[in-house]
Amino acid sequence: MVLFTSLLLVMSQPAQIDARLKEIEVASKGKLGAAILTPTSSHYSRKGERFSLQSVMKLMVSAAVLDAADKGKWKLDQKLNFYRSDISISPQPLADRLGKRKSMTTTLSECIEFTLTTSCNASADFMIRKLGGTSALNSFLTKNGITGMRVDRQERELQSNVSGLEWKPEYVDESKLKLAIQKLSDTQRDTAYRSYLADPRDTTTPEAMALLLRKLVTGKLLSPSSTKYLMNIMERTKTGPGRLSAGIPEGWKLAHRTGTSSTHRGLTAATNDVGIARNSSGDWIIIVGLLRTSTLTPEERDNVLCRVAQTAFMK
Repeated sequence: MVLFTSLLLVMSQPAQIDARLKEIEVASKGKLGAAILTPTSSHYSRKGERFSLQSVMKLMVSAAVLDAADKGKWKLDQKLNFYRSDISISPQPLADRLGKRKSMTTTLSECIEFTLTTSCNASADFMIRKLGGTSALNSFLTKNGITGMRVDRQERELQSNVSGLEWKPEYVDESKLKLAIQKLSDTQRDTAYRSYLADPRDTTTPEAMALLLRKLVTGKLLSPSSTKYLMNIMERTKTGPGRLSAGIPEGWKLAHRTGTSSTHRGLTAATNDVGIARNSSGDWIIIVGLLRTSTLTPEERDNVLCRVAQTAFMK
């Protein structure tokens, strides 16, 4: 009864929730894109504005892979060859497992696990290439009526661009990548970061993200088995413990995916966490937190998203 009452509170206090989201944005020292949805209510902050996805895109990658598995194109336990040329940019636990070897075998299920729970760039990029590129991701989104969201680059391409570089195969050697970044002038790095801030690629609106999550939790995105499989893995996400997870009350579980950009001259382009909170009664609340261009510390930015989650359960 207490949990159900909490859900009713979200639906019965629209003015308070909207006001709280505005207060949180003022304190964020940035721009807050947010969404709080229940089966019968919705609240947004900067509903139609674009925010950088960063590693939140790994949710879409995993969903698209599971969609392909639903159609019989792949099996989660099928073995795949992962080569040194498949290495991306840190963090990448899958590449760490490769070590100094030239190749190894992995499975789609392992790639999804690494991608969602540890935000592994190597496994995410690897699956994008297996899908046929980012165009396949966008086709998946379009097919499901998700507009206002796009994925244009693999992680290794995006993160290279943000730093001021174009990805090169030689950068699988991390020392060469670091050396290339060190050789860039301050002007080149400043220009690259400004370009990233203005780039419409690899972005989403709060509305589009909320719609994707709603389709997922209501079983309209994937098969029942794949929906359960994906959300169970998302509940084991290890990144961003101080973000949405910190604001979820006892009795609820959060299936979520985080995303974080680099910080340049005190400005952080993206601090994100998006997810679905569920309880044992079957109630669900979608919570989207996308923080853009904040000048706060990492801990303070995490707390901004924690407060968004707390707002979903405000009394």
